[in-house]
Amino acid sequence: MKKVLELKTGETIIIRHLTKSDVDDVWYNFNEVIEEGIYLPVFLPVKSQIEKDTWYLNVKKENEICIIAEHPGLNAPYKVIGQCEISNMEWDAASHVGVLGIIIRKKYRDIFVGRSLIDFAIRESKKLNNKEKIILSSFSTNERALHLFKKLGFTVVGIRKKQFLLDSKYIDEVMMELWIDDYFNENF
Repeated sequence: MKKVLELKTGETIIIRHLTKSDVDDVWYNFNEVIEEGIYLPVFLPVKSQIEKDTWYLNVKKENEICIIAEHPGLNAPYKVIGQCEISNMEWDAASHVGVLGIIIRKKYRDIFVGRSLIDFAIRESKKLNNKEKIILSSFSTNERALHLFKKLGFTVVGIRKKQFLLDSKYIDEVMMELWIDDYFNENF
């Protein structure tokens, strides 16, 4: 399943499931966001093809949801402009819970890409993996993301004070959750 989306910029993107041919583009996008140094608690880029391929194989093996936003007018490794993954929890008793992570290339933020990716991923996680609840965490300093998550219906369930140390500054971690049925009731 895929969805074609026209952006405010007039550009068209495709929202769809991850394929093997997307792996290098996804990691290029991930590494670009790491370089910004303000959104992820990761310091080193992923360069190893083995690590990239292992991630892909794990996504497929665990039947996880990874939705990408592809810009058909761009060539590899720039065509993936965003990705949203809903991973499984490691505990058997939490199989109804998915863990959301999202990355959007800087140029494509604030123009509906993130919202579209999250919506598609939530719907697919319910349909394909029977998820009932989605959880996530964000830096307290990521006001853009927190605003979007709240707008979509995520609620704050906790804050881990001084959870991360970046550039000699402590950053709190905001933990949020969303019940998918509540999301559907608000967004149908």
